[in-house]
Amino acid sequence: MEAPPPTLSTPTPGAVESTPAPQPDPAPAPALGGGLGGSSSRPSRERKQVCRLTIGEPKKKTKLEIKSGKGVKLGEIPNVAFRIGKFTRKDDFLKKIHNLLYRKPGAYLVIKKNILEFSGFFYEESLAQAELEKDTNKLAGFTVEELNLLLDTFDLPRGKGDDAKKGGKVNRILDFLSSPKVMSDKDLATMESKKKMKRKRAAGRKKKKKSASAAAKKGKAEGPKKKAKKKAKPTTLADDSSDDEYSSSSDGGEDEASESESSDDSAPLLPLKKTPEHVTPDALKKEIRHILKSVDLSTFSLKDMMQKLSAEFGGADLKPHKPFIKEQVSIGLSQLS
Repeated sequence: MEAPPPTLSTPTPGAVESTPAPQPDPAPAPALGGGLGGSSSRPSRERKQVCRLTIGEPKKKTKLEIKSGKGVKLGEIPNVAFRIGKFTRKDDFLKKIHNLLYRKPGAYLVIKKNILEFSGFFYEESLAQAELEKDTNKLAGFTVEELNLLLDTFDLPRGKGDDAKKGGKVNRILDFLSSPKVMSDKDLATMESKKKMKRKRAAGRKKKKKSASAAAKKGKAEGPKKKAKKKAKPTTLADDSSDDEYSSSSDGGEDEASESESSDDSAPLLPLKKTPEHVTPDALKKEIRHILKSVDLSTFSLKDMMQKLSAEFGGADLKPHKPFIKEQVSIGLSQLS
């Protein structure tokens, strides 16, 4: 079927023609991002440039080259070698010393060996001043305590007055390290070994005193022990057998016996001690042999020997005979062993 044609309205005469009010345009719908044909009002994000990681070749470790300096090797200076030996290989201060000498911290297995091989700074002529300034600045970074420890390690004095200031300490260390040498006549290793021996002896004496006092206390606690006294048998002038001998002997025998008895009766019951006039090499030798056999040699000293001999010879002064006595004691000990 065909659509009916549109009807046109004809205006009536006298009527006023009205015009329609203008309608506002509809707001455009926001475009959805990501849709086909859609546009976004948001500004686009700037893309950052990608930095790609490139792995380079690992650095090759260079072996430390120890060059000869103008001075003596630190290992050939006894006191310096002794002080370095006191540090442990993992001590951080050793790393500081190694870094000062070679500008590397150093591996702990060879750190002491490298330090003891050092014989002085080696500067190229064109760079000598710049290198010296670097070492000076490095030492200036040390604390005063570290500088004092470094001075002690290199057997250098800490200084007095202006020399005791930080600048003076730095200058002394640099002068030494430019040409190391022996700075003292003292032997620190020998001195320490003597101190150890003294401490050991003192500890031994203290231990003996302690054990003796403990034994004395124990004896007091136990109380005095009663000792049975043995009654001495009265001696007779002659027994039966002697009577028979006297009776059976001849007159001449009786005379000889009476003479010997009279001579024995006149002898003193206790022999007189030796007097200072009796001090002779033979008498001393004989007495020394006798004393060595009768004493405990592990606790008996030469001083005890001198006192005992002096008492045996009536308080004689035996100092002039001390070399002879010492010699005879050593001979007697060798014979006993």
